[in-house]
Amino acid sequence: MRRGLKLILPMLLLVLLVGSALAIDKTHDIIVTIPEILELELSTDLIDLGSFIEVGGVLQERIASTTPLVVKYRCNYPNGWELRVSAVDFVNSEHADLKIPVDHLSWGTTPETIENVMASGGNVVDSGREPVNTSVNIYYALRLPDNPFAGQYRSTVTYTLLAL
Repeated sequence: MRRGLKLILPMLLLVLLVGSALAIDKTHDIIVTIPEILELELSTDLIDLGSFIEVGGVLQERIASTTPLVVKYRCNYPNGWELRVSAVDFVNSEHADLKIPVDHLSWGTTPETIENVMASGGNVVDSGREPVNTSVNIYYALRLPDNPFAGQYRSTVTYTLLAL
């Protein structure tokens, strides 16, 4: 019997080894798509800075917004993004030839830091290389031009979210 076990045991081991060496693996892939997201939203489409006249009829040198424009933006492009703001000259509503240059307009992210002069080509508000989903408050101030003509003036401000 021992002699039989000596023959059977090695054969059984050989069968087990060969059987496991003949195992087969199969794999598959899972694919998921995350869409490119580029979103931009403004809290309002009109900001009225008011009048340069103070109580008592004195002209102020500068007027500023007290309520912020909230700019919400979201981008997940892999090469980065840039949030820009630009504006055009203020134009008198009754006399299109009467203007206030755009560089009289300043912007900032708090009422105390309205120091960024609006450049004619625009300004970078924020930029990054990582995905972003956030908002920023923007406040405006306008400097009184020298010897301005009376009337209401309007400028169009444009925010652009660029995927780089």
